[in-house]
Amino acid sequence: MRESAAAEQITGRLARIVGEANVSESADGRQWDALGPGRGFHGIETLEPQPLCLVRPGTTEEVGAVVRLAAERRAGVVPYGGGSGLMGGAVAVRPAVVVDMARMNRVLAVSRVDQTARAQAGVVLSDLDAALEPEGLMLGHDPWTVSVATVGGTISTDSLGYRGGKYGSMGEQVLGLTAVVPDGNIIETRPVWKSSVGPDLRRLFIGGEGCFGIVTEATLRVFPKPEKRALMAFEFATFEAGFEAVLGVHAMGLAPALLDFGEEFWQEGEKPVQARLYLGFEGFAEGVGAEEGRARRICQSSSGRDVGEEEAREFWEHRHDIGERFAERRRSGTRMQPFRGGFDYVHVSLPPSRVLQYRKRCREVIPRRGLRLMESGIWCHPGLFSAVFMDDGGAGPEAMSGAVDELLRLAQEMGGSMEYCHGVGIRLAHLMAGEHGRSLEVLRAIKRAVDPLGIMNPGKLAL
Repeated sequence: MRESAAAEQITGRLARIVGEANVSESADGRQWDALGPGRGFHGIETLEPQPLCLVRPGTTEEVGAVVRLAAERRAGVVPYGGGSGLMGGAVAVRPAVVVDMARMNRVLAVSRVDQTARAQAGVVLSDLDAALEPEGLMLGHDPWTVSVATVGGTISTDSLGYRGGKYGSMGEQVLGLTAVVPDGNIIETRPVWKSSVGPDLRRLFIGGEGCFGIVTEATLRVFPKPEKRALMAFEFATFEAGFEAVLGVHAMGLAPALLDFGEEFWQEGEKPVQARLYLGFEGFAEGVGAEEGRARRICQSSSGRDVGEEEAREFWEHRHDIGERFAERRRSGTRMQPFRGGFDYVHVSLPPSRVLQYRKRCREVIPRRGLRLMESGIWCHPGLFSAVFMDDGGAGPEAMSGAVDELLRLAQEMGGSMEYCHGVGIRLAHLMAGEHGRSLEVLRAIKRAVDPLGIMNPGKLAL
């Protein structure tokens, strides 16, 4: 933490806005998100967060006053949610006030008729889901960090969760929002299902990672709890055969609430564990029965072997285990440590017709860099491909960083996008020109117009 006259001056004035107990000159464990050591990010070892102080506002009006003060002092503003982001989006890479949204944790309204919930940005997703339960409703967004991630944080990266194939990404579930823009003013968008009144201003904030303002409240679509859920698991002799089944499910127009397909390579030189597809359908009983029957026939026609509902249920019930372990580390104040020699992953969005070619290239690039492929697969949609790899042979961080960049640029060259789930932050900012081309200058022009002082989450999204 930088102890300077500037920090002392700003903390005193912040205390008058939010109360002395809600301002700290220590970042209190919120200097980092989940961008940890051992990742393929060149320079993370020397990156020093620069929070001026930590402030915990309790209302939208207080957030507005905090931002106005920061603008007056020409200080950066970095919003902080649950700290589960994987790309460094919540790290103060320049001197900044860290705005911790933890006090803004109230569910403001739930409507069974409208099938909506209005919540403050600091509400943890699992808490929101629990508030919906008495009304027979549920949240459609179900990431592995559901017990840590917040409403505002998942909106800021347009996060995707396990149920994304049926209910969409977090951004697709936002009907309306309230945000504080860089001059401290408060704006609201109307929380309706559809309007045709010009460009959709919500999209400045959905996936905007706090670079255009701070989301303080959101009205979300929520969904009736399913009358029935059917879970299935199939094994395929080859990845190609399983992918054929995934394409068949998609082509039929089925919308599985769970679609997780992949192969694992856990030992050097080991053949992959047979490719396994987990499918789940939920909704009204007759519809689920029809979808389950058709999906089963599609998998069997691709030579899939049914390994039983118990296997699928085990996967479903333990889908959040990694997130729970992360939450426990966060509660204990332990920062994520390297996994053996380091590991990283790519989550790219491709035309489904290019997935098998991309997978083939991954299996060439990763060992050429001295790394080992651990797993690869499809999530939610046949065009969403992921690969996880590790350095257990001492190739070093440059090899890891080089592999990530090569694979992400390859996805862009093949007509895809370099990330479908976790946002950009600082981790992928150097690849934004390749992602957007000339469109990046349009984004930068919007940023200058909305945030002429450049105070909102500076250094993120290459803006």
